[in-house]
Amino acid sequence: MLEAGRRIQAPLAAHLLGLLGADVIRIEPPGGDPLRGMPPACSGISARWLALNRGKRAVEIDIKAEADRGRLRDMAAHADVFLHNWAPGKAAALGLDADDLARVNPALVHAYTSGWADRLDDAPMGTDFMVQARTGVGEAARPDGEPPAPSLMTLLDVLGGLLGAEAVLAGLLLRERTGRGVRVDSSLLGAADTLTGPALRRAARGQNPRRPAGFRYPLATADGWIAPADADARAAAGHDLRGLPTAEALSRLREHGLTATAVTTELSDLHHDPRFAGSIGRDAHGAPAVPDPWSFV
Repeated sequence: MLEAGRRIQAPLAAHLLGLLGADVIRIEPPGGDPLRGMPPACSGISARWLALNRGKRAVEIDIKAEADRGRLRDMAAHADVFLHNWAPGKAAALGLDADDLARVNPALVHAYTSGWADRLDDAPMGTDFMVQARTGVGEAARPDGEPPAPSLMTLLDVLGGLLGAEAVLAGLLLRERTGRGVRVDSSLLGAADTLTGPALRRAARGQNPRRPAGFRYPLATADGWIAPADADARAAAGHDLRGLPTAEALSRLREHGLTATAVTTELSDLHHDPRFAGSIGRDAHGAPAVPDPWSFV
């Protein structure tokens, strides 16, 4: 699989496919991806970059140079998947669009993870927060009682990466059935459609489009926090647990038929948490990592 992606959406899609067994070759500009140096760093490499690109091989290619574009076409001739998230129209301008690469590899799955999916005229830059603002994710993703606000986590980039990986898998399945390659598309706008879908359906039924607060409001204990289940959140909030250790607070709620779980607030403690025994380890750089492919016990 060849991946020419920047930031989050496309690199995450390729990373997920790598966890599922793909051999991913990352196409980077001369000098390497500038995000390699973005803090915070782990052993001199950006922890964020490692989270998205661990285990990939990298090749530096200057897509502005005809000779290097030829190298990329030669690589695509022997690949199963080519994935990119270049600006709209850039692949076609470079002679690297689906039709161009199909001429050198008719079985290639050409995947494009975009911002707006060509659904808007004169669309602004297709970044996570621009799409959040356009689609009302800041309201739909916030529970009832909270003011609308964008997610500081790039929700659409992450969900877009998941959808991109699914699109590639669907393309590979179609190729297996037909013997021919295909172009597949995913986008941040499509991710927003998925994320806001339940709220829009509730609104169409005349219901409150926003969900109850649920576990978004953890309850303080004497030595930490606990998160009640959505269905039990209102009843659990009626108990004053601040004077009880976490274990006793959980026991108190269980006695009343309420479900909750302890909250881990320190990420470095996760791999010591018995609830995640066998699920979280460390990679060669010392960063937390899950087994390949996603084996949870």
